[in-house]
Amino acid sequence: MIINFSIENYLSIKDKIVFNLEASGGNKLTKNLIKLNDKRLVKNVAIYGANASGKSNLIKGLFFMWKMITNSHNFNVGDKIPRVPFKLDTTSQKNPSRFEINLIQEGIRYKYGFSCDEESFIEEYLYYWPKGKEALIFKRNKDKFVFKTQSSKQKLFSKQTLPNVLYLSRATQLGFEKTKPVYQFFTENLVININHPIWHDYTVNSIYKSVKLKDKIIEVLQRTDFGGINDVSIQKEKGKVKEIKFDLQGVSQRDLENEILDIKFIHKVKGKEVSLNLAEESLGTQKTFSMLGPLFDILDKGKVAVIDEIDSSLHPKIALFLIQLFSSRHNKRNAQLIFTTHNTSLLRNELFRKDQFYFCEKEPNKSTIITSLRDYDLRQDADFERAYMQGRLGANPFIDETYLE
Repeated sequence: MIINFSIENYLSIKDKIVFNLEASGGNKLTKNLIKLNDKRLVKNVAIYGANASGKSNLIKGLFFMWKMITNSHNFNVGDKIPRVPFKLDTTSQKNPSRFEINLIQEGIRYKYGFSCDEESFIEEYLYYWPKGKEALIFKRNKDKFVFKTQSSKQKLFSKQTLPNVLYLSRATQLGFEKTKPVYQFFTENLVININHPIWHDYTVNSIYKSVKLKDKIIEVLQRTDFGGINDVSIQKEKGKVKEIKFDLQGVSQRDLENEILDIKFIHKVKGKEVSLNLAEESLGTQKTFSMLGPLFDILDKGKVAVIDEIDSSLHPKIALFLIQLFSSRHNKRNAQLIFTTHNTSLLRNELFRKDQFYFCEKEPNKSTIITSLRDYDLRQDADFERAYMQGRLGANPFIDETYLE
């Protein structure tokens, strides 16, 4: 679970911004909360903002952390770190980018962060609270390390860590148990942007192996009125895939025999069954079907889903249904959902708390800032959507309508 994360000097984000999933006070809509000892976290959070306000850059910042943690141990000497600083002033381009996350993994709180430029990781640190009290696992300042636990072992790991490699990534690959939980959070518990086409294959393969999951997905499609889908049939067939090779002679390709899973959607029409290919279904059906496989996995295993434009190609009621899965009986493992949207009909005070909405906009210097609905003098029973559309919460585009005259 994520408590909060912060990003500084990355893409459109110049100054440090903190995205917080800790709940504010009050006992409204407690079904939307995760209660853990002294912490209360929200289960889902929406991010609003005009186009080009930087909403997606929040997700890209978290994805950059994921990419460095999961891949930097593969970097060689001289490989560049693919960070992109705020480019609209010269000072920021020279300064490091900074990232930090507070999370809970296996019941223990961790704080992990690093800073970097294109050449090296400058600072890096990991703290944890094994018995409710903060303790340092490691701290790094360029090539100097501080260790407060298993120092002799960690010194050996640090000598095998290049300047352009995260110590957390390298130490975990070398078998260090203290860094493993945070590494595993990113590799196993954080799922970013399940709108990608690869998730269609994931869903098809998952329901091919699990009748139980297939039944759950069919039930959702039936309850959300997707054209009378009665069943899903998946058959393994022989097919051809192209193998493409690049060499000094140019590009060559050949067809290879391969097993593929062919999916059909079974509709019942006037007592008869009609089969449709996925391509014959609506874009909304295709997207919802593809998303349900990873969504149920996230719910069943208590993971964190981060989705950009969750409502793309979806009816507002379908998008709301998928979001509310995280506040329902189906979320028994305290999974979380972070998503961006333009769908103002989700701004409903009877369904969501003030601390479940963030607004993203640009400063005059074109850098991204965020605010929470909890920061505004607005009652829980106020009309959130009306306040947003009236411009009282910011994060709206300025449109010069004189062009239409």
